[in-house]
Amino acid sequence: MIRKTHLPPDATLIQVAGELAEPEAYLRRLLGNMRFCQKRHGDALVRIGVTGKAGPKGGAKGLSPSYRIDYHADGVVTVFNGFGGTSHSAFTETNVRETNWSRGHATIQEVQRLYDDLRKDELHKDELHKDAPPREP
Repeated sequence: MIRKTHLPPDATLIQVAGELAEPEAYLRRLLGNMRFCQKRHGDALVRIGVTGKAGPKGGAKGLSPSYRIDYHADGVVTVFNGFGGTSHSAFTETNVRETNWSRGHATIQEVQRLYDDLRKDELHKDELHKDAPPREP
């Protein structure tokens, strides 16, 4: 059964990264949207939705929060767009306004570091498994 959860109102992507359903794919697609904003506006910040659904009870990972990308324009934080956490598709203007966004944010540099660290961990795990002796049946 899926249960509804609420994250703290100032939660950031960095804080919930360990709870992501498919962290590598999620971060890769999120970064693609952030880079598009950065290319157009020179900056990108991400806020996550603080209401939404988590995975099944029992500690299974399953968080794929929707997110909003903002940028600084003349010293003011401006909304670029919101995106669905599972599809990474752009929201309509109404959806962007109606979703409960976190007060906290992460910069594109922080998200890139998180993604790079995740990739290093995955590569390290692959190396450990490659050197492990074969298991007997």
